[in-house]
Amino acid sequence: MRLHWFGIVILLVAGWVLVHDLTAWKDVEFGDETTYLGSGLSFSIPFKGGAQWGPLYAAWYAFWHLFIPNTLDLYYFNWAILSVLAGVAVFLFLRSQQVSFGVSVWLAVLFLFSNQNLPLNPKISIAPFSLILAVLTVFYFYQWAYWKRFLLVAFTGLVCAYFRPEFYISFLLGCVLAIGWAWKEKIGYKQKNGLIIGIFIGAIVMLHLLFDNPLFSGDSSRSAVAFQQHFVINYCAWTHLPEPITIETQLQLFHQVLGKEVETFTDALKMQPSWALKHIFTNLTHTLTANFDNVFDTFYQTLFRGWYSRWRMVVVMVLCLGLLSWIDYRTTWRNIRQKQIDWWGGIALIVLLFPTLIATILIYPRTHYLIFHLILILWLVAFVVNRLSFKKWPFFIAVALPYLVSISVLLFILIRFSDYHLSAPTPAADNIRFITKLNPKERLRILERHWHCFSQKTL
Repeated sequence: MRLHWFGIVILLVAGWVLVHDLTAWKDVEFGDETTYLGSGLSFSIPFKGGAQWGPLYAAWYAFWHLFIPNTLDLYYFNWAILSVLAGVAVFLFLRSQQVSFGVSVWLAVLFLFSNQNLPLNPKISIAPFSLILAVLTVFYFYQWAYWKRFLLVAFTGLVCAYFRPEFYISFLLGCVLAIGWAWKEKIGYKQKNGLIIGIFIGAIVMLHLLFDNPLFSGDSSRSAVAFQQHFVINYCAWTHLPEPITIETQLQLFHQVLGKEVETFTDALKMQPSWALKHIFTNLTHTLTANFDNVFDTFYQTLFRGWYSRWRMVVVMVLCLGLLSWIDYRTTWRNIRQKQIDWWGGIALIVLLFPTLIATILIYPRTHYLIFHLILILWLVAFVVNRLSFKKWPFFIAVALPYLVSISVLLFILIRFSDYHLSAPTPAADNIRFITKLNPKERLRILERHWHCFSQKTL
């Protein structure tokens, strides 16, 4: 347990290095994230944005706004705290998989500084990403009865659905598995069990009454429009056409290709099956290649970003070859064949990731969907690492190894400290500060597109 706390301290220090003086080099990014921010500033119940537009994310913004009145500061604070929490969540998840302390710290630090974390926009995906990792950590650390663990999985799916609506599918699947395990384990009626089930049902009812059903209510056209926009992206790539700039022209091109009567993926599958299947195959291919690129970027390129040189690569390659030479491959293969797998833990992970796996294939492998696939990749990495067996280490290496790991992580963080504190232009943030100082008396729009606007009421 002390080792876990020590690792968290390391990740918090690394996180401070990552986000310290963030406003000096990271600019405001307009888009969905600023829309969520605006929803948070005007948050109320009933939620005006609708159940499909992240009411709990808006509530998260609204909560922190109580302590951070300046909206620009709130924007940067949210960006920073979610990035740091994600790194800590990765570390704890790996430890729950019984990955060694040194490997867990290194992988978490590399993720923390990778392009999959802080640069991710919109930031909303990092919130359910961190929550899912935290719940899976609890799932593995605490050996509760399976019906209780899947109740937790189901509730997590519901909470995540009020960030991204597709997670409602995880809630439904989790409920089915929880009921199945309750029946199998014959839990019967006990006061404690009844209390747990009562709290679970009460929380479900409360969330539905507050925000409605995130999958079957509100803006029902959201998923349809998302499919249409991303089909157009694929279509333009197939035909070597420039992508339309505005949403209106994107939807016009979509209906020109597939017909005016086609609105959803189901419509396309019925009326234009060849186009629909081509869309799926393209997305599947892109999902596989994008995940490979993200793994390569996170666990290799992040190591050299900002300080690449040939001799550093040579040093790392020599270290890797040395590590490979110390692996006892025969014992490792025997471990892979003989060590048991926690299949139900894997099923819990798949239940929580299932909506994002489907979304990347049916809609498009967007970066903020692919971040969830990294959880599955971490699980697979843990599977391999836990089965690695090494030849007997020389005594001086065995004694010095923890210190070498600590020094190497510290060195990496120090290098990143020098890289991350070079100022860069932030024109959007500077404009916001300037206009805020003017203190205009009426609502002022900065950009012409209505849904991409910051207004004086927002910032």
